[in-house]
Amino acid sequence: MHATKLNKLLYYLDFVYFRDHKKSITGDVYIHQGYGPVPSRVDEMLAKLKNEGAIDTEAIPHNDVEMINFSLKDETKFNESIFPADHKKLLKQICDELGSWPTEKIVAQTHLEAPWFYSKPYEIVDYAYARDIDLFK
Repeated sequence: MHATKLNKLLYYLDFVYFRDHKKSITGDVYIHQGYGPVPSRVDEMLAKLKNEGAIDTEAIPHNDVEMINFSLKDETKFNESIFPADHKKLLKQICDELGSWPTEKIVAQTHLEAPWFYSKPYEIVDYAYARDIDLFK
């Protein structure tokens, strides 16, 4: 999965969950970047997973730049029991609905959402605007 798409799926996981439960799943804050909201600790977490041997990375040429794709090294080692049922349910909904979308479409969708729209470049995206996200209601 491409890094930008991963960031957007995490955004929807956290912001939709916050809309419904008044807390996020990851506990991370999101920064307003050019391609939409980005979790502030995503690079740190992906580096940790890479160093632990849990994921592989691959540079893929895309429109004259290199994009980084991430994949699980061994999907059989993924322990989904660490997630409570409501987290798994939302994660499945997000993957089922948005997983097949091209990255560009997800980026465009996040730019229409109030949390990104009302934040300023390089500032924290306010969870309070999650109430205006209509997906998965």
